[in-house]
Amino acid sequence: MSATQTAFYKAPVRFFAKEQKDSEEPAAAEQEVEAAEPAKEEPKPAPKAKAAPKAAPEAPQMAEKPLDKALFQPFSVGNIKVIESTENNKAPHEEDTIEGRYSGVLFTTASQQSNLYKVYEDMKFLQEIYKNSETFRLFTENGGVGSIEIAKLNIALKETAPFCDTTLHFLTVLAENKRLNFISEIANKYIKLYQAENKEEKITIISAEALSGEQ
Repeated sequence: MSATQTAFYKAPVRFFAKEQKDSEEPAAAEQEVEAAEPAKEEPKPAPKAKAAPKAAPEAPQMAEKPLDKALFQPFSVGNIKVIESTENNKAPHEEDTIEGRYSGVLFTTASQQSNLYKVYEDMKFLQEIYKNSETFRLFTENGGVGSIEIAKLNIALKETAPFCDTTLHFLTVLAENKRLNFISEIANKYIKLYQAENKEEKITIISAEALSGEQ
């Protein structure tokens, strides 16, 4: 009710009636008018404001600090013959699987850029990181990794070890193609291709007698 309506509501009631000889009748009429006045309504409390819904917690960002530098120690692949490229830039053999095709493409690209051995070192290194870092494994298995996240990963890798540009570009391609989750298998396939090219294929000897180191 507005202030103007309230002022009129509280004003004394005036009415016009014919003159009455009996002095008690006007008083009775006034009582009837007063009785006819509507009862004051109790003010209704304002509705309680609904509590704002709690904001959902933000999803953790996997790529902010994907690697712990403490993981990296002086690393060597051992006494391995260094091969930087091959004559035809082709892998020793082909395999028609996702990891086989990608490792073959990486081998050809590394040979064209004379980086076969450097990429071999990187693949061995990535295998060790994958085995020993749960954070890195979860990062590679995250299907939402995009160009921004992989760029941060590449920076972290280069800050911790002299990774080859061929390897870093290859990781970017894997992330863009949603194939980063195959990195461990691809690394293993590439290592085998390099060993095959380097004539380091493992063989199993079956003998009826125990073999000594002199044989």
